[in-house]
Amino acid sequence: MAKAKESPARFAQGTGFGLASHFSRRIAPPSDSGASTADVPTLFHFAFALVTALASLGASPTLPTRGVTSNPSGVPPSPLTLLRRTIRQDQGAWVVDYRFKNTGPTDLVVSPDEVMAKVEGWVSNSRIAAHSLPRWSSIAVAKGTSRLTGENDLITASEEAKRCKERLIVSIWPDEPEGCDACPSMTEPLPANLKAHKVSTKANPSAVKLAAGASMRVRLRLEHQHVVYGDYDPLLGPRTVELTVGGSDVRDVVSLDREQYLAQPRITWPEIPEERRDLNRFLSGPDSLHLEAHIPGQQYWRVPQLPVRYDTKMRLRFWYLIAEGTEGDCRLRLTQIRDTPISLRSLSRGDFEQCLKVVGRWTKVERIIRTDPEATHVALEFGIWNDSFIGEMWVDNVSLEPLEVTQAGP
Repeated sequence: MAKAKESPARFAQGTGFGLASHFSRRIAPPSDSGASTADVPTLFHFAFALVTALASLGASPTLPTRGVTSNPSGVPPSPLTLLRRTIRQDQGAWVVDYRFKNTGPTDLVVSPDEVMAKVEGWVSNSRIAAHSLPRWSSIAVAKGTSRLTGENDLITASEEAKRCKERLIVSIWPDEPEGCDACPSMTEPLPANLKAHKVSTKANPSAVKLAAGASMRVRLRLEHQHVVYGDYDPLLGPRTVELTVGGSDVRDVVSLDREQYLAQPRITWPEIPEERRDLNRFLSGPDSLHLEAHIPGQQYWRVPQLPVRYDTKMRLRFWYLIAEGTEGDCRLRLTQIRDTPISLRSLSRGDFEQCLKVVGRWTKVERIIRTDPEATHVALEFGIWNDSFIGEMWVDNVSLEPLEVTQAGP
């Protein structure tokens, strides 16, 4: 409760009467004792003088809390009431959701410039050498701005691949009934179907209009921005959160000191172009990749870059069929890449080629690889290498899967 401020004279006067009444009850003798009560006024004046002196010296005695308002400015309290908070890991990012309810009798509009957020704490991750020692992270989104993002440099370096930042993105949106209970809790892994949460993380959200009794979400997304580690290793450590939404203030401590799961890349295999599909010959339907040496540009097929986790064991599997009479070499080539926004470099330590020699029947290939400590992507290429332009090959059921799929935490 806030303390009411009164002038020294008024405070002394009010307290003096209280003391006089108190002393009168304590020291006045019984009426039948014959003792005089002439000393009571003296004690009253003494108490009055004492309190006045204390007030003049700047003393601040505590006032009774009864009748003292906690909102001395006269501004009505915000009708937004915090209902709950959930935390989940999204690959190398943390997502903290706050759910508010409009408990007022009328509609309420919350605009982005009424939102303020500040997140602070010591962060580290012992899996990463550069983050083995804690570093201070303090990110703020100022109130009065419509662009609800903030960044903090954790590691500054001349080489981009070694730089590290943490980014805060704040999003607000009205609650949806079907999504209200769908948010995973702190102890649940990230669901496979991420499309169930159709929430935009754009930097400039629009205003939210809430009817009486309706609820809204405020999301704080903390992204680890590092070329190699950012998509897979969240920064760990408890954080203090200061959040203001439409006049409602929240002070919170969130425990982000343990990964909920070991993040792996979400690999989406590209669709084979229509002209490269064979609908008549495949291992499993409806089609397979068809390479033809006699057609220019169709003797090779390069799978676009696939994201991989650094320094991780992975299993590559596929089936192939080489037509009788094919000349030259049929090969698979795998290239590991470190891809940054300003450069793309092949990491020769992890590259390899494999000659495919079995002709006339479907043959399975399975190979265990380990990605480079700096790898961000791999590229696969199947091809027929010859100068006679004679031969055909089919490839089907290609997969690249991590072997280290473990659940972090209890």
